[in-house]
Amino acid sequence: EPARLPTADLSGPFLLQVNYEELEPNGDRSFRTSRSRIVRFERDGDVLLMFDASEPITGDEEPQLLASIPLRQTTPDRVDLDLNAAFDKIYYEEDRTGEDYNGRVDDENYESFSLLERRALSVAHRGELLVFDQAAETEEGSQVLAHYYLSRYRPDPNFQSLEMKNLDRFGFYETYPRSRAGHSVLYAMKFGANEPIVFALSSSIPEPYRDAVREGVLYWNRALGEPLLQVIDAPPDARAPDPVYNMIEWVDEGDFGSTSYIQSDPLTGQILHAHVFVLRVTMMDGDFADQKNHLRFIVAHEIGHALGLRHNFAGAVPSTVMNYFALPEMIDIGREIRRGRPALGYDRQVMRHAYLGQPLDTATLPPFCTDGQRGCSAYSSLPPPETIGIKGGSE
Repeated sequence: EPARLPTADLSGPFLLQVNYEELEPNGDRSFRTSRSRIVRFERDGDVLLMFDASEPITGDEEPQLLASIPLRQTTPDRVDLDLNAAFDKIYYEEDRTGEDYNGRVDDENYESFSLLERRALSVAHRGELLVFDQAAETEEGSQVLAHYYLSRYRPDPNFQSLEMKNLDRFGFYETYPRSRAGHSVLYAMKFGANEPIVFALSSSIPEPYRDAVREGVLYWNRALGEPLLQVIDAPPDARAPDPVYNMIEWVDEGDFGSTSYIQSDPLTGQILHAHVFVLRVTMMDGDFADQKNHLRFIVAHEIGHALGLRHNFAGAVPSTVMNYFALPEMIDIGREIRRGRPALGYDRQVMRHAYLGQPLDTATLPPFCTDGQRGCSAYSSLPPPETIGIKGGSE
């Protein structure tokens, strides 16, 4: 199926999102997202030029050219695109970021790596969403599977952005900084709360563990105080990453720990895609009941990231599943999740504030610090919960 866009839409802004898988010679897979951007198009003869339009251009600045897309065929109503020829690089900047990583001023880093020996795998039109999958090689010889999502930019009018003034009391992943009225504005990455947040369980998850995965996801409904999250079974052929489903994928082997990735509207922070990868070997061996409790904790931790939450390494007493703990503590928390006990204090207060707009009582809020902040790190004697069972692994 050709990659097509309606001619009438080309005058308006589009949203471009990219995620990709890198396949190592030993068979391991790694998963990444590239920074989401608002783009605009200009016709230049038989080529459609795609420019970064995420920020208004001022003064003598030139817009950043992201791709030159050959036109295969044009009619008064549509243009057919050669996306395989056009998409010849992937930008290193990731979608998931924070001010402790890159500061509160956007440096607009366009550093990229080249895609060689490119070949188109599939094109699909899902409503207004154009999905293009591509296989390629890097200069180092690694195989890459790239997934591109392109659609008219239509921000959700009901989404309530949450401006992040700092990371002093709680932490979410953030949009890249935007200049507004002379200062930088960053928004929390989070889902909208006006409709259910649905996670789909891949058919790759073994049946004996599926109930533990569901319960790890639904922990966050107790944090929110309402059933905002739902869990369904994905179609048998669906796998992460997926443009429609927020997938939870089971991975038997990999060069990463259990992890999650999100893609959001770069201007508002609304999460549009989330996928979680549970690496089997991160789960403890031994007693089956303890295994499942450990899995409940791992899933709750990763779903927290998929909902936008950062790590919180402050405090020795468990107040959040977003910290790292020794294995017995993780098992205990997983057991409490299975029993349906109330969510931990930090998770409850912060999620209700960010998602539901409830006031945040800073006097009773548990302490907070996260990865990139000075003087804050995971307990050096404890491995991340994502890497139990992996030698030397990290998220």
